[in-house]
Amino acid sequence: MVHSSSRPLIPDCTLAQLEQIEDISNLVCHELRTPLTSIQGVLKILHNEQFANFSEDGERLLGIAISAANRLTRLANAIEHRSEAIPSMLSLEDMKRLKLGNDLVCALSRQEFFLDYQPIISITDDRVIGFEALARWNHPDQGVISPTVFIPLAEKSGLIQPLGLSLLEQACQQLWIWQREFPSDPPISMSINLSSVQLSQSDLSQKIQEILLRTGVTPETLKLEITESALMENQDRALDNILNLKEIGVKVHLDDFGTGYSSLARLQDFPFDALKIDKSFILSQNWIVSEAILLLASRLQLDVVAEGIETLEQLQSLRKIGCDKVQGYYFSRPVNNRSASQLLARKTEDYRVHVSSSSP
Repeated sequence: MVHSSSRPLIPDCTLAQLEQIEDISNLVCHELRTPLTSIQGVLKILHNEQFANFSEDGERLLGIAISAANRLTRLANAIEHRSEAIPSMLSLEDMKRLKLGNDLVCALSRQEFFLDYQPIISITDDRVIGFEALARWNHPDQGVISPTVFIPLAEKSGLIQPLGLSLLEQACQQLWIWQREFPSDPPISMSINLSSVQLSQSDLSQKIQEILLRTGVTPETLKLEITESALMENQDRALDNILNLKEIGVKVHLDDFGTGYSSLARLQDFPFDALKIDKSFILSQNWIVSEAILLLASRLQLDVVAEGIETLEQLQSLRKIGCDKVQGYYFSRPVNNRSASQLLARKTEDYRVHVSSSSP
């Protein structure tokens, strides 16, 4: 690239990287929103003349405001000097994250998000009993982006609610197709994750019920997975939402069980239908803890699914301790709906042959 002499080279970042920020006004909006919010909070305290004895929250807000004022000053300098000053204020990672956040706004309307599906297997008869739907973002420039990257951005930007509902409806539409094409008793189920932000939405169960009605999916075949950390962020609202979801017939699973500790004491207070043993116990071959989880679930009359199965040895060990529902790379990586349909067809045919050959 030939650089114009009127636009000097920038030592900390190339012009090509800088030009990825399509609109400087978007950057300004991102940088101003959080500082201004905290400043307004402190100004409200000062306006009420609470000078003498700041509360702990007041002191915290004051500290945030001071930091924010400094941030705004740097931003003002950046605007004054245009692109030459931006790299001194933001690292390349900051810039990439801001750019990705801007892209996220348009990605939903452009239908860039899709789902992969990982089968959940009953090892008693080697049958696919359901799938876990896993969100992906097909970015036009960066390719497929992991949910560990874009879900936090969606939560921070407030887009997680429409994004989550859109993916949930996509998963239910696919589930309805599979249930009609591969009828079974019980029917094939679909598991999908809920974020902590979604779990705090007051109209969550209403929105999900509307999706179920539109897609024709039976509520009992939809399984919403909630992590322990998400559960602990707002236990009261989480409990309300779980009760509402149970009321309409949706199943609720506690995901990554065993990685936290706060929810263990209140496990009986939440009407879960199943626990998912975290893959860290499988990878470390911690069969004592895994068996303890199975015993606990049995006492609480909860189902159990073990995730992260990668080897035959792990599968055999889980079978020995009484776990009969599993998922992991040993059976299949997350795949698109076409490959999942082929896997489902193959497993269904194998199951029919097995049943036929074992009949007297």
